[in-house]
Amino acid sequence: MNNSQVQSRPAWTQSKSPILLLGNAHSGKSELAIQCLRPDLPALVIGTAPPTEPAFQSRIAELQGLRPATWDCIYAGTDLALAVSSATADVKQVLIDSVNQWLATLLLGYSDDADGSEHGRTGMLNSRIDELITVLRSRADTRFVIVTAEVGGGPAPSRMAERLFRQHLGLANQRLARVAASVLAVQAGIPTILK
Repeated sequence: MNNSQVQSRPAWTQSKSPILLLGNAHSGKSELAIQCLRPDLPALVIGTAPPTEPAFQSRIAELQGLRPATWDCIYAGTDLALAVSSATADVKQVLIDSVNQWLATLLLGYSDDADGSEHGRTGMLNSRIDELITVLRSRADTRFVIVTAEVGGGPAPSRMAERLFRQHLGLANQRLARVAASVLAVQAGIPTILK
């Protein structure tokens, strides 16, 4: 990709890194996140949805079809910070898709028996987000694009697990937005620059 091709891309695709894209489900976040990375350079996509889960397989395949075939993709599991830290040693463009799925996986895998309290769950999630933020800050030479969902625009869910997810995701998004150099809200496939 030459300089004129880079300059002809929309300005929002060249936002400073780390870039946080947030929006509702299927708002176009993942598709727009791909455009924030240069297609002619190596990139790593770190997925957080289990690739063996039938509910995610078609969406994962759809997004893979939109990315350059030369980009690699791995599944982070529950240790997103480790996946990011390991990946950035070789690649200078990293797409994390998505924080919301990662948090859901962490919450579903957490056992209240670990310490028997909500405080334990909150502590575990804060610790994991701290680890991710530390890695992002330590890799200033890597272009990070981070996708996350925005939830909670309606009434509070009646089920405790859903309320906790909404609360923790909102707090995680706030923390990531504070460390991101650029924040884009996506609605109906249209990005709006917030920061």
